[in-house]
Amino acid sequence: MHIQNTNKTVGAVDLLHSLPILNFLLSLLIVFHHGFTRNVGFIDSYNPLDYGVITAIERYFYNFSECAVPIFFFLSAFLFYRTFDGSKEKYISKMKRRFWSLVVPYIIFNTIGYFKAMVFSGRYGGALDYLLSIWNADTMPLWFIRELIFFSILAPVIYRIKRHLWLSVVVSVALIILSTLGLVGYRSFMYWMPVYLMGSSLTENRISRVCDIFERASSRYLMLLLFVIYCLAAWFLPNGSEKGNAIYSFEFTLFRFVSPLAFSYVIICIMNLNIKVKKWMQYSFFVYCMHAPIITLVTLVYSKMIPAFYGSELFQFFVVIFLTYVLCVILAMFLERYLSPVWKILNGKR
Repeated sequence: MHIQNTNKTVGAVDLLHSLPILNFLLSLLIVFHHGFTRNVGFIDSYNPLDYGVITAIERYFYNFSECAVPIFFFLSAFLFYRTFDGSKEKYISKMKRRFWSLVVPYIIFNTIGYFKAMVFSGRYGGALDYLLSIWNADTMPLWFIRELIFFSILAPVIYRIKRHLWLSVVVSVALIILSTLGLVGYRSFMYWMPVYLMGSSLTENRISRVCDIFERASSRYLMLLLFVIYCLAAWFLPNGSEKGNAIYSFEFTLFRFVSPLAFSYVIICIMNLNIKVKKWMQYSFFVYCMHAPIITLVTLVYSKMIPAFYGSELFQFFVVIFLTYVLCVILAMFLERYLSPVWKILNGKR
């Protein structure tokens, strides 16, 4: 494989063109992460036979899909800081855009999640409970957007940290230690600061440098080997047992933070292949925001219509994920075509 694109080495522009495809794959992994039908927690065994075939398959997809969130943070930081120069004017401009692209959708979709909880779980605690639900994102898995809002607010500070490699390393190591000890939670922006700093430091020259390295056969095989090891390592994550155990917690932290590096092989391959972006690949943000209630609805309808049979849970696992993504895309297309003003707001004016 030779990393060339119209006689020009692959670089930042090619990465930008590949983002819809990457976002599609990552959003699909997010749906996989929330579509399991069985308890996929770690049972102090790495032997797949101890879990059973169905649970073992679902557990692997659950663990492997852990890569989606760190890569999303990594790419989000790259997109933010490729045009941010630290100035007051640019900061105000960025904050205005982030209000529409993050804050407004975050409130709307969490409100949808609260109504889902009222209908399916009988939850209703009044206005205060609703506001706390928005803040905690406890009815929809949208805490990622909340942390991006915090990262955006802290942009001037992060900009100064990322300009000094030694400071980025010190901050990252300190936060990794705190995360490992359980003093920084998984859903805190501080937990994700190291991988976010990595993305913010990704410049056009560094992207081109990585692609140049990738042109060498030995480097390609090495990166492929790293990706294969990463894929295998996903099975050994002690999911559900990392809280209160520093060693297990460090395993998860390490797996998440090496995700962008391990996935560099896949990312560069996508950039090199020049895959044409399809229309249905461009709704990843909406899929991420809306997949949870759709999974609940599809699962409910599926359980009413499809009788149980041998292996039915595994069949349900894949069918629900497929239908969830398809229905999210269909709903997005419908809103885009027939309710354009509503769609623009829901999609963060993207």
